Amino acid sequence: MCHLTIIQCYRSKTTSGKTKAKITLVHIKMVRTKFPLDPQIETSTPSIEGLSGICHDLGHLENELQNPFTDVVGQIVADVSSLEGRVRSFALTMDCPIQARPRGETSNTNFPDSRLQLTLTKVQRYLDEFLLQEDKLKVC
Repeated sequence: MCHLTIIQCYRSKTTSGKTKAKITLVHIKMVRTKFPLDPQIETSTPSIEGLSGICHDLGHLENELQNPFTDVVGQIVADVSSLEGRVRSFALTMDCPIQARPRGETSNTNFPDSRLQLTLTKVQRYLDEFLLQEDKLKVC
């Protein structure tokens, strides 16, 4: 629970969330040096609507990052999980309705390199948008 004024709490939580998102993007770029991105890859990411949706989306992205390449992207998984926890905590301080964390889903592992590229692209695009949509952190 945040014991600061609402504005101080918002600034504290959003600043730490933005910092965590930026750090995660750096980690993605580091992994990409080992697995170069195919410039033709296209993927869609959910739109950022508010705290409740962000929690849900980050939970799904975390699940997608899991098998089969957790060993390669372990730090990114930890970053996304931490960011989701921070957003969830902030959403709870604002009394936003929060869904349960999404359960891990088993994904098709036939093309692990392609799946890794696709997942990293989704996470990167989502976090880029997250950084641009700071005002969405003010609404549930």
